[in-house]
Amino acid sequence: MATKQNDVIDKFSYLSIETQQETGTNNGINPLWLIPYSFKCGYSFQCPLTFKQLIDRQMSQKYFQEILTVTEQTNKIYDFHMRLRSQDQYGLMVDFIYKNADDQSGPVKGDACISCDTNNQLSQLSLIKQNLTTYIRLDTQLRNKLIVTPRRHIERLSNMTKEEMIQFWHETQVVLDEEGCDWQSMVLNHGKYRKHVHLQMKINIEQHQWNQYIKKKYEEKIQQMQHLLKCNEHNPIQTCVVHQKFNQWSKIRSNQPMRKTCTDMKGK
Repeated sequence: MATKQNDVIDKFSYLSIETQQETGTNNGINPLWLIPYSFKCGYSFQCPLTFKQLIDRQMSQKYFQEILTVTEQTNKIYDFHMRLRSQDQYGLMVDFIYKNADDQSGPVKGDACISCDTNNQLSQLSLIKQNLTTYIRLDTQLRNKLIVTPRRHIERLSNMTKEEMIQFWHETQVVLDEEGCDWQSMVLNHGKYRKHVHLQMKINIEQHQWNQYIKKKYEEKIQQMQHLLKCNEHNPIQTCVVHQKFNQWSKIRSNQPMRKTCTDMKGK
């Protein structure tokens, strides 16, 4: 029954797109999808297509580029928390939270980027898939999140090329299909809302599905990450990101003396 209902909704969405094209919208994006609806902390865009439908119809890059243009170029908003929310078969909501930007401190900039430093032990352990343009990782803080990052060092979603953005969204859907789980929300922080300089997208997974699919599949990898995190008495994430010379797990070492970690002392 649910499948039939989804098919009907999908057909209505398809007819809607066809109607838009007949009335002069040559890119398949309904102008109504690009109207921001204000709420207390920012505004939202409403799309009647699901995330998967946008990708299957090759509309994801165009749609997200359009709403980024509204936000960054038209409204001149550069510091924001961008959040995708699934409305199940009723489509997609994209929130832009920006009104408390002055309260945000932004990322701590240093010489090292954990997303770019593929020699970093934590990066290696958290990696579950590498594609032509993206990395897919477990969250380095072991939360029920998958992390998607572009392989090229990019700080804003709008900095991607057309092809990179197409692949970014496509590979996100592919990994969700492969892991067999649904998503609750996807978050991309920009400007002062970031904790990392390199663009990251956090895919939040419901706890039960996380335990059933992700945690069970990557149990050994997660245990290794837990051990590595416990080995450092300081904040390991901060250690990795802030400055290369303090990155205890990277094989790219500076000439300054390093404190030994559990990993270094394991053979002794």
